[in-house]
Amino acid sequence: MAASKPQIRILFATPVAVHFLPVAQDVNQAVRPLIVERAQPGLHGQGWRSGADFASWAGEPLQTLFRVARDLADGLTTTRAGARVHLEWNIEAGACLRHKGEYREFSARPGAYWSGVYYVDDGYAKSDDEALGGACELADPRGPLPAMMAPQFGFRIPGCLTAGQTELIRPQTGMIVLYPAWLARGERRYEGEHSRVTIEFDLMVPAG
Repeated sequence: MAASKPQIRILFATPVAVHFLPVAQDVNQAVRPLIVERAQPGLHGQGWRSGADFASWAGEPLQTLFRVARDLADGLTTTRAGARVHLEWNIEAGACLRHKGEYREFSARPGAYWSGVYYVDDGYAKSDDEALGGACELADPRGPLPAMMAPQFGFRIPGCLTAGQTELIRPQTGMIVLYPAWLARGERRYEGEHSRVTIEFDLMVPAG
């Protein structure tokens, strides 16, 4: 009797969505000047981030981004029984500006269900030079545990080679990265000569 092929189940998956804003050019042309004009010198090498009043001065273009983010979150959220949902997500957002040599420390967002970052301007000026750095970095939520016993090995399963380490996504202008709010996200040191402009946002489940 021939040996049966093992069935591999990938359990406890962490969803990360990469999407592109359909009207990115229009939105970016509207919000980038507003953000650059308001930006202040960065703190502790991590660039500048606006206050909680960002939505009040960003105007309708930001609401366009919010509508897409809400639709994306609805499409990735379900009841425990597997039913689709349509929620009036509460959104909080802040604008960010980083220059050469700046980065973002890892952080999670307690109180939110989804978190995301939108790249108004990746700063790469269409260059594909990996030396420019600034990759979006997502930490394995299991921490270093999968890599503690034998860090030289990984699992021969798609998406599992970096178990216990981090996953990198190279930003692109117009890109949305949406991920569970408990997942720690950072940004590697950016070495580009042009300003990087992003919008960071959190989606909260509505009360009741």
